[in-house]
Amino acid sequence: MTKRIYALGFFDGVHRGHQALLVACCNLAAEKDCETAAITFENHPQSLFSDNPPPLINTVSDRKRLLHHFGITHVELLPVTKEVMSTNWLDFLHGLLDHGAAGFVCGDDFRFGSRGEGDARKLRQFCEEKSLPCVIVPEQTVEGVRVSSTYIRNLLEQGNMEKAAAFLGHPHILT
Repeated sequence: MTKRIYALGFFDGVHRGHQALLVACCNLAAEKDCETAAITFENHPQSLFSDNPPPLINTVSDRKRLLHHFGITHVELLPVTKEVMSTNWLDFLHGLLDHGAAGFVCGDDFRFGSRGEGDARKLRQFCEEKSLPCVIVPEQTVEGVRVSSTYIRNLLEQGNMEKAAAFLGHPHILT
């Protein structure tokens, strides 16, 4: 089975914060002689629980293209279903181990599993127990402002394309 270092996140916009995470994933994969992979969702997880989920910065195909551009070999799309979204965080990680996970990379604010019960701290502890490498990427800022998909969505809604591109780290792409 092919061993992979998994980058975990939704990656909407594949912005500078995500890019820092992807660099860490690529570096760890090179160090451990593994392939790179990213786990993301087909649509926003809030779409299951809300009639008004946030608009997406990119389409799924654009997001996949950007993830590949930034060094990710395999992009795995999870459906947003009640079954997937109610998966226990430990079961989620064990499922990735069954698919060749040899380590993980996530942002310091990453949440996963049923009700977001999994977080970066729990992921690090899990990896320590399994003797797996784990990189937690700290928050990234531009001009003292935290880089986030929510902030970039607001910039795009305001028509501030130049500032949005500064936070994205690339021109806005929406096919």
